[in-house]
Amino acid sequence: MKHQRPNFNCNPSNYLTGSPSRLKWIFILYLILFSISTVAQTDPEKNKWEFAVAPYLLFPNMSGEITVNGILVDASANAKDIFDNLELGGMLYLEATSDKWAIILDGYFVNLKVKGTTMVLERKIEYRLNQSMIAGAGLYRLNSWAEVGIGGRVNSIGSKLYIEPGEIVLPGRDFSMNETWFDPLLVARAMTRFNNTKWRLGIIADFGGFGIGSDYAWLINPFAGYQFSKLFEVNAAFRWNGMKYESGTGDDLFKYDMTLYGPSIGFMLHF
Repeated sequence: MKHQRPNFNCNPSNYLTGSPSRLKWIFILYLILFSISTVAQTDPEKNKWEFAVAPYLLFPNMSGEITVNGILVDASANAKDIFDNLELGGMLYLEATSDKWAIILDGYFVNLKVKGTTMVLERKIEYRLNQSMIAGAGLYRLNSWAEVGIGGRVNSIGSKLYIEPGEIVLPGRDFSMNETWFDPLLVARAMTRFNNTKWRLGIIADFGGFGIGSDYAWLINPFAGYQFSKLFEVNAAFRWNGMKYESGTGDDLFKYDMTLYGPSIGFMLHF
């Protein structure tokens, strides 16, 4: 049966590929062991830790496609579309820093419900997307403004697509798929605080996947912050986050080829 490509009236928003090789896993294991060894040699007297927590609000745009059970869905949307169809969402950033090290965690989840019609027969569609992400990284400070490290990102996506029956003989169709995968990452951050001011400016970026999870995954996130006091800081940022992931074939095909981008604002507590 030839699949139809749904179209939402509401307009909801070369790389390394293949299965992981032994060499990739050896390389990743080496980086992890090297990091652990370096931390173990750090003088605890010089390694006072500070912590920060920041709930934030992202105004995302989506550009790309999702394939569920072999059926292609245009999932492009702007921030208004997403908030109009948002059922639940949350974002949180955590960080621990010392003189030489930084550990960061970043996560979000969104539940979207979208209604539309198919392109040809204009059959009604209901599409649900439940997406969550948590990323973590360990960074080593090279100098006063540059850090490099390794990390990983866990992505979990649940997709449900319901096509109502046609007016004459066409039956209704119900599809659902759930996918969770892990992307190893190489991470870098540059950040500086202006002398004698409460402003700081920086950018964090990563690249990964390497065919272990996604074919490729990347993030570019410039940010600026103003610290009102020792405890409180407000942050503004802009995020570009893309990935291409695929599993299964034919009617079992799941494909997520998406770029998420948009501004964010956060309120950070230091302690």
